[in-house]
Amino acid sequence: MTAGPSLVVPIVLWGRIAPTHCISCIYLSRDQKTLVTGCYDGQICLWQVDPDTLKMTPRCLLVGHTAPIMCLSRASVIMEQNYIVSSSESGEMCTWDLVDGKCREAVKLNNIHTQMLPYVSAGGEDVRLFCSGYYPEVLVMDPFSLEVLFTLSSRVNPDWISALHVLRPAQRKDDVVLALTTTGTVKVWTLLGHENRNSEPLYEHESKQIRCLNALAMTCCPYNQRTVLIVCSKYWQIFDAGDFSVLCSVTARPGERWMAGDFLSADRVIVWSDEGHGYLYKLPSKALVQLESSVADSTNFHQQSVDNDQPTLYCILTQPGDKPLSCPPAMRLVTVQRQNKTVKYLLRGDSEGVVILWSVPEVTSQQLLQITQNDKLNPPTLAPTIKTSLETAWEDMKPPPVGILDQLDSGDSHGIKLTACIYLPQQSRLVVGREDGSIIIVPATQTVMLQLLHGNHQQYDDWPPHQVLLGHSGRVNCLLYPHSAAPRYDKAHLVSGSVDFAVCLWDLYAGTLIHRFCVHAGEITQLMVPPDNCSPRIQKCVCSVASDHSVTLLSLAERKCVVLASRHLFPVVTIKWRPLDDFMIIGCSDGAVYVWQMETGHLDRVLHGIIAEEVLYACDENTIAASGGSAAGGELGLANPAVHFFRGLRHRNLSAIRHATQRGLHQLQQLHGGHGNDHGNQIKSKGAPLMIQGFRSNPKDPESHIMFFDIEALIVQLLSDEYGAMSPGSLEAQGLISASEYQKVAALTQSASPDAHKKIAGKPA
Repeated sequence: MTAGPSLVVPIVLWGRIAPTHCISCIYLSRDQKTLVTGCYDGQICLWQVDPDTLKMTPRCLLVGHTAPIMCLSRASVIMEQNYIVSSSESGEMCTWDLVDGKCREAVKLNNIHTQMLPYVSAGGEDVRLFCSGYYPEVLVMDPFSLEVLFTLSSRVNPDWISALHVLRPAQRKDDVVLALTTTGTVKVWTLLGHENRNSEPLYEHESKQIRCLNALAMTCCPYNQRTVLIVCSKYWQIFDAGDFSVLCSVTARPGERWMAGDFLSADRVIVWSDEGHGYLYKLPSKALVQLESSVADSTNFHQQSVDNDQPTLYCILTQPGDKPLSCPPAMRLVTVQRQNKTVKYLLRGDSEGVVILWSVPEVTSQQLLQITQNDKLNPPTLAPTIKTSLETAWEDMKPPPVGILDQLDSGDSHGIKLTACIYLPQQSRLVVGREDGSIIIVPATQTVMLQLLHGNHQQYDDWPPHQVLLGHSGRVNCLLYPHSAAPRYDKAHLVSGSVDFAVCLWDLYAGTLIHRFCVHAGEITQLMVPPDNCSPRIQKCVCSVASDHSVTLLSLAERKCVVLASRHLFPVVTIKWRPLDDFMIIGCSDGAVYVWQMETGHLDRVLHGIIAEEVLYACDENTIAASGGSAAGGELGLANPAVHFFRGLRHRNLSAIRHATQRGLHQLQQLHGGHGNDHGNQIKSKGAPLMIQGFRSNPKDPESHIMFFDIEALIVQLLSDEYGAMSPGSLEAQGLISASEYQKVAALTQSASPDAHKKIAGKPA
């Protein structure tokens, strides 16, 4: 991967516990080489599939969505172009390259899709996505640009579309879109191929109400195009596509609910349930003479049914000894070409991250007759062909995947879970919080060497040395090194937040607990620093957020709580700052915005609706304007002291009045005497050759760690260390001091990237 002009190589230390992967949707590429599973935590896992044995091996994890993955679809009609489109519950859509895992395009829509159907329209060569979901239209999108090409709207009874199907009728050049709303209205659109976003609104050409509420799936039979399978949670039905009359119906088994289904042939269907079982049915066809004839064409089929006319269950695809699932599995029927034969697979991914594949059997008429004669109530069952999971892949790896602190684990157990981490690049130290409340400090470079490089250093029991901070009584949720965020803070200070409701201030070098803040009534979930242009008192504070919906400003200098904002009724989701107005603005999950005065600690106002959104947006604009340059007050980093002074008078807060007076005098001195030593705060640190970032796919998982190696900065660092260790005599002996040779060496450290020289010289980027 590249970060600007530099090349950055990421390496992941997963640890010995496989990440949680509760599968929400599943997809198999047409070349049978890649299986894709999306999960409820927003990640997408790519599995490498052996086309011959169908063995599946997890290859990479795609991270980019912030909500559960709702649906996956192919993006190209060409088999060699392995691109897929994913859509999440928050409206995010991404186009991924399955070869290298890169995200080619990403957008966020207001519409949330529950179904995406890839289809090549009449007269076109590219795939279009027909999308439906929590909105009353059908959106037709381009899978690569993710733009809405045109929209299919409803004129009669517009409602959310719960099931969708696109087909091209035989001996016709137009396309037909068949949709079923949640209230049971069937709608038909006819597309001629020249529709675009500039055309008139496209309304349905036909509409009919049927007795089918909250349908889950609808499929038109590709073999005769006269029968339609509609699946609801309690029953599935076969309809005549001509007049949408019910031809047959089957209710779900006790304790199970249908999820979806598809046609295997003109007279056979497969339907799967929320228990993860697949059921194969033979449709009644006593009048079916030829294979080409249709079940729906039979006049006898429309007559009142008798017991013998019901669909026949002839096979069940199940997993022996299957445990009850915590949520419905993701299942899909795929049709592939294998050794010049058409093969159908039923895929299943469940809440435990287990992937199961069945090869759907081809049962002849004679075998079917034998099955029905033997025991019609107990049809044969078929075990899966392949079963695998991330846990299985982790167990099969020899040696197992390493973690960042595996040297501290004892015995065969997985050790104490790592729950938080922060990397200090200037000191090359890694601080890791654990589930038992302890905080471990290790030298990052030596720890990486121990886990990734073989050598004599792996024989030592006490290498690398580590430091332990003990003070929390429960899981460490978050860590903050304030000095890395703003140089105004003490280099020795480390802040941690835990499940024990406490925020601890540590001396990083002495390894001692300086102070313990106990002001929250819930576990600490987040720590951050206020912006630079706050008042001097607030600049010495850190901001903490807790699960009891409270937010505090804790002064590291005064060792006390300056502001306790605790009147929020819903969880805090965002914090914005208006330092020149002395406002801390807190947005909650219900959309309400609370405006707090930082100096006095009073709640200024509570906003709802559009006004609340505008205030949050104005804070973002203010941040952009401040970063791009501001007035004299912004450059000095001082809010207006008169505002704080009058607020202190109104609330009779002597402390606020005193601080406002002191700040006003200090501001006058700076205006007359220049900016003093403030320029030191603007100096940026040099680029680090190594960065370590914690990652977890689920809140209950232990942290994995991603190491980012900046190759250019690494070369600069190695050359600097090498030549810095040489004496003047060695430099002269190697000819490095002479002008011509020195220029050659200097040229090695100069790159085409614009910031390379700045990194060497230590200048701000």
